[in-house]
Amino acid sequence: FVQFFRQASPYIEGHRSRTFVLAIPGEVVDQKDILHSLLEDVALLHGLGAKLVIVIGARPQINKAMRESGVEPRYEHGYRVTDAASLQAAIRAAGQARMEVESRLSKARAFGAGLCSMFLCQQQQQHYGPALTTVSGNYVAAKRKGVVGGVDYQLTGVVRFVQADPVRRQLSEGNVVLLSNLGYSAAGEVLNCDIYSVAARAAIDLAADKLIVMTTQESQPLDLPLWLPLSDAEAMLLRMAPPGQHGEMEMLEDDLQRAPDRPTPSSSPVPIAPLPHRHLAGYASGSESGNGSGASNSSSTAALDMDFDRWYDLGLPPPLLAACAVCRSGVKRAHLVDARMDGGLLLELYSRDGVGSMISTDFYEGIRRAGMQDLASIQELLRPLEDRGVLVKRSEEQLLSELPYFTVLERESKVLGCAAMKPLGRNGEGDEVAELAAFCVHPSYRGGGKGDSLLEYLESDAAQCGIQRLVLLTTRTADWFEQRGFKPAGAAHLSQLLPPERRQRIDPLRNSQLYSK
Repeated sequence: FVQFFRQASPYIEGHRSRTFVLAIPGEVVDQKDILHSLLEDVALLHGLGAKLVIVIGARPQINKAMRESGVEPRYEHGYRVTDAASLQAAIRAAGQARMEVESRLSKARAFGAGLCSMFLCQQQQQHYGPALTTVSGNYVAAKRKGVVGGVDYQLTGVVRFVQADPVRRQLSEGNVVLLSNLGYSAAGEVLNCDIYSVAARAAIDLAADKLIVMTTQESQPLDLPLWLPLSDAEAMLLRMAPPGQHGEMEMLEDDLQRAPDRPTPSSSPVPIAPLPHRHLAGYASGSESGNGSGASNSSSTAALDMDFDRWYDLGLPPPLLAACAVCRSGVKRAHLVDARMDGGLLLELYSRDGVGSMISTDFYEGIRRAGMQDLASIQELLRPLEDRGVLVKRSEEQLLSELPYFTVLERESKVLGCAAMKPLGRNGEGDEVAELAAFCVHPSYRGGGKGDSLLEYLESDAAQCGIQRLVLLTTRTADWFEQRGFKPAGAAHLSQLLPPERRQRIDPLRNSQLYSK
């Protein structure tokens, strides 16, 4: 318990006053025990200072209400055809879902700043108000989908924008803003929209720091990694296009490309050299997303026009589609969290590795050149290996002199790994040689690919610097490097692959073995 709070403390500070858009699909609303547990966490998240916009879905509830009325839901090309009866069902379902959320969030607490609103009346009596205040309104602007392919979709809506300034004013007053699947047209009509379109549009227009989508096995059946770069997520969606549906695949690719690439910041907190596969860089918990002006970027306003219903009908997971759409349009991160996991929302936001899947356009883990501020962290990483004789001991002076050759891997300002790559000049074969040394990943983070990422980075850096051969000396870690393409080259102090000057500095009694690549 205490350890968790110690680990969570930087996230508590980092998430305070940040704007999060949380999408709760109708499939989650339908499961009351899961919904109530989730809303407990929402109240706590609000109490910790996050600004929350909650988008509440009602798709299964609408279908159920229509069938109970003897009307079968009608879909054409993946879209719901919303006639007058369907719209009434949508209004009832949205209202019931909103009241369910409001009632749970009104449950008073006796603990936690911001979780309980207590005030004194003139008679100095104590009164407890709702745990937090929710507001809703006509914040979602929509238009009719119209007639497409000869089909009149009637009161089915397409989200145009979310009114950012009024929503921000409510958030600044400490209120939780509730949105639904309903949008409002300029002609005064109520239109039935898609929750993922509403959530994505809200995240973009509000320049939110995160979009968080609570998922179910039905809405998100994929086994996703903890972190997925946007390019990988989009490639995954394209691979999921139905077999033989080449036209659908092209339409999906068009949808993904409609949203503009997020502009590269003019200054990056961490300089990163290109990597062969994935790009890794530092996570700055204080970074801002969007321009903060309250008005959505005109390019992104026109960008989000994804056919969520169509892809939903074809079996593609709408949470992942929404995540890609918002990341394309400037939101730095989107999180997909399994709603069935008790406390999953809090664990995703307040633990180092989270429990869901994060899709991001910014860089999460940092690989960068070491600086003076990293000296103590590098010493701390190397000391256990030096004490066991795995690495040669370095004095502080020696380590300081070698610091310009070190690269570190960090996350949340904590150094998790390090390695040195020092050019040695030409060997007897005429190759430019560089030596890898002090290669170390913190024991708690081994086995997760961090060593591979660090090695990839160094190999890419070596290639850019014209290094033709990488070598390393080891006594106990040969297996790991052999699995990654390094070849044994015999006793290091005898190997002609090393320049003579380097061989002379090797202790023959240690009998270090040389490996090269």
